Amino acid sequence: MMSIRRIIVAAAFLCVASGSCLAQASRSENSASEATPAQMNTAIGPDDSVTIVVLDSDEISKTWRVSSKGDLSLPLVGTIHAAGLTAEQLREKLSVELKRYIRDPQVTVYVSDVQSQPVTIAGAVHKPGTYQLEGPKTLLEVLMMGLGPDAAGPTLIVSRPVESGPIPLPGAHLDSTGERSSIELKLSEVLDPSTPASNLEIHPNDVISVSNLRRLVYIIGEVARPGAVELVTQDQVSVMQVLAAAGGLTKVASPRHSEIMRLEPHGTYKRVSSIDLKRVMTGKDEDRLLSSGDIIVVPSSTLKSYGQIASTGAITTGLYIITRY
Repeated sequence: MMSIRRIIVAAAFLCVASGSCLAQASRSENSASEATPAQMNTAIGPDDSVTIVVLDSDEISKTWRVSSKGDLSLPLVGTIHAAGLTAEQLREKLSVELKRYIRDPQVTVYVSDVQSQPVTIAGAVHKPGTYQLEGPKTLLEVLMMGLGPDAAGPTLIVSRPVESGPIPLPGAHLDSTGERSSIELKLSEVLDPSTPASNLEIHPNDVISVSNLRRLVYIIGEVARPGAVELVTQDQVSVMQVLAAAGGLTKVASPRHSEIMRLEPHGTYKRVSSIDLKRVMTGKDEDRLLSSGDIIVVPSSTLKSYGQIASTGAITTGLYIITRY
């Protein structure tokens, strides 16, 4: 009687154990089925993690980390060079190797953690940092990984190690070290999905730097609120718009001797014209358009020009945004 009970208990135990194994196998298969097409088609790289499921082989059915040299050290099959293979190619290779130990091996492989395809997003984006590509992605797609531009300037720069190949766009060039190629692109073109810039394929170890140089037009001197007007939705702004944003002239202003200065390509400011603000305000002279970097200088009646008291670069430092257009 005792022997029968023992047989029943043993049978129940085996049933529970086999059910547990089946559940574990089911969970592994479900995880494999959830792998994205990008993960299945992406080449495995050093430090990636791959999950291997082999029916009737618990010792190999787990997640394995690829070594820094690109190798996997596995039970039964030994060392396999996995770097450069896709998950499907690794599955086929393992199936061949396991046939020496398992009849008709049933193998599933998927990349469970990618660490070999870093791309860096820096500068004026909402979430700068290093991300993993996990498959082919365009410049626009990668930019959106950082949640897009945030108070960005008009351009961004893509930089790529020379060993990754050239950047296939006109204007790409080697940097001073000769170790990376780079290109400066207009942010407006990158944000347009129809342009070549937007569809540039990003490679591992690329660096994307979004400029955070604001487009500013300055007004300094004898106005109620000296400061800067930021160009957000338009490329130019009129003198009268800037003057109005600054609250108008002070009582000691000399509007007839006002000047417009402009930022030169080499970084210095140059006087480009005089402007009689009083005649413009009364409609006797035509209003003028200003671009990013332009400065309206309104001197006092005791000074002919603000250039007599300070450099323009020093004057514009620390000015606050008075409005945006």
